[in-house]
Amino acid sequence: MKVLQRLNFFILLVLILFTSYIRYFTDFYIFEDRSLLDALLISLIIIFLAYVINSLAGNLILRRVSTARDRYTLRKTVSILVTVLAFASLFAIWVERTSTLLIAYGILSAGVAIALQDVLRNLAGGILIILSRPFKAGDRIQVGDSTGDVLDIGSFSTAIMEIREWIDADQYTGRILHIPNSFALNQTIKNYTRDYSFIWDEVRILLIYGSNWKKAEEIALQTAGPVVEEFERLAQTELLLMGEKYFTTTYDVKTQLYTKLQENWIEMRLRYVVAPRKRRAVSHLLTTNILEALEKEEDIMVGTAVGIDFMNSPEKGQ
Repeated sequence: MKVLQRLNFFILLVLILFTSYIRYFTDFYIFEDRSLLDALLISLIIIFLAYVINSLAGNLILRRVSTARDRYTLRKTVSILVTVLAFASLFAIWVERTSTLLIAYGILSAGVAIALQDVLRNLAGGILIILSRPFKAGDRIQVGDSTGDVLDIGSFSTAIMEIREWIDADQYTGRILHIPNSFALNQTIKNYTRDYSFIWDEVRILLIYGSNWKKAEEIALQTAGPVVEEFERLAQTELLLMGEKYFTTTYDVKTQLYTKLQENWIEMRLRYVVAPRKRRAVSHLLTTNILEALEKEEDIMVGTAVGIDFMNSPEKGQ
């Protein structure tokens, strides 16, 4: 990469020197006022300066910023800002040279805008993402039916590592999705980790009528405590900090258990906070631990009346 950067630097410098030589030390010209050479020389200088500023800023960020995520975000932001400023400068230079063709230029611009409307929307969306920062690289987001971890935020599209689809819970499918950045203009962005890096999840427990459900509630809460207590502590701290930025209606992240009567069973739902990327692992651990604890109790039957009747039916026994 460094070799390529030096080569690009050298090529731009040679082009500037060559154009300067033709402009100031030879009699070669296309127009009598040499306006084309002037515009070309200034354009090359602008591109050269943009390249130098971007390279220097990138090197400075690499030396001064410690975390990989912050380095990535800062370098992307600087790169886009420098590119936009360079294009704006080049646009101003060359539009000035075509003022006599204003009508033709307007018609051409309208045609280009219509033909490239999707490209321009994606570019506008990319700039909006960088400026408003609804998410950053490493965040877990959902846009429409697509959910995953952000790998890269480009000028025209955002790459995410997909989760869900045919995979249960929140685990990777192995596919990388490239979503056009225009979604930032008109779609809801669901961020799992920005400002608050925890989500609430539930484990569903079914009991036969006649089971000692009060004992089951105590066992479920006692079993869950050691598994989720660290998540509770961290989530409580983050929630308090989030209250400095947003109006929050609750600061309670304590694990709760809710019981509901169904037609053929008693349904209990254990609600707890967990880190999004550990959701399935924690759910599995809680389920197995609770099942093991409940199976030791003779007055607690896990399942539904329909399931028990089926298991005890004569046909099943034969």
